[in-house]
Amino acid sequence: MPLFRRKGIQRPKNPLGMALFQYDNIIKKELGGLLKTLSAGKSINPARAEAILNKTEYKLDYILEDISKENLKIDYRSDKTRYMIIGMIKELKIFFEKAREYGFNGERLELDKKVKGPARIAEVREELKKKMKDIESDYV
Repeated sequence: MPLFRRKGIQRPKNPLGMALFQYDNIIKKELGGLLKTLSAGKSINPARAEAILNKTEYKLDYILEDISKENLKIDYRSDKTRYMIIGMIKELKIFFEKAREYGFNGERLELDKKVKGPARIAEVREELKKKMKDIESDYV
C-alpha cells in the first residue's frame, strides 16, 4: 500500500461548476490538439478534424441544454455566469464552423478578423474564474 495516494478529482456539486468542468475536459482532452494546430496557423486533415468535431459537438450541445434557462433555475448572479458559459461555447462553435468553411486551414482562419480564436476564448475562461469565485462555486 503506497504511503502517498493521488488525490482524486471530485465532480462539482454546483450545476454551473459541473458544466464548466465538462467544458474544460472537452477542451483539454478532445479538442486540445485541434485547437493548437489551427491557432498555430497549420492545416489539418479535414476528415480527421470532422471526426473529432462530430464526437464533441453533441457533448457541447448537451452542456448547453443542461444549463438552459428552462432546465436550470438559479439566482441573478449565477445567471450572468450561465450566459458567459453559453457565450463561450457558442464562440467555440462559431470558430469551428469557420474552420470547416476554410477547410481547416489555419492560415486562412487567422486572417479572418471576425472569428474569435482560442486565445479570446481562453481570456473569457479567465474572466469566468472570477465569476465562479463570486458565486462561491466548488469548481473554478
